[in-house]
Amino acid sequence: MKHFRSLMLLLVAVFALNVGVVSAQAAEGEKPLVEEAEEINKEKIEEAKEKNKEAKERTHEKNKERGELAKEHGLERLEKVKEKNEERIERAEAKEVKDAEKAVLKTQKEKEKAEKKKLHEEEVAKKKEEREKGKEGGEEGEPV
Repeated sequence: MKHFRSLMLLLVAVFALNVGVVSAQAAEGEKPLVEEAEEINKEKIEEAKEKNKEAKERTHEKNKERGELAKEHGLERLEKVKEKNEERIERAEAKEVKDAEKAVLKTQKEKEKAEKKKLHEEEVAKKKEEREKGKEGGEEGEPV
């Protein structure tokens, strides 16, 4: 029995040692796994940061290009508006000149018409006077 007991104690001691070794190895194995996972996470974070930075740069470039295009479009639109305004001003000035010429012609025609009317009225008045003188002169010369 002593032999059996010592064998059992030896077996329990080996088992305990084995458990201790296995747990130590597991602990050692976990540390590299944790460290490895942390390294992988850091790498992924760095990759994500780089991708975000690249995306940000691409977006910035696109926005910059869009801004330049919008600025060019705005300048083109301003040029077109200026040209159209110049054309409108030229047309308005031409119309003003034309209207002024028409007004001068109209006033001249009105003056001529007024002069003709005045001459006509004077002629009518002269003829009327002559008739009246003719009637008066004809009555005086006749015996009663």
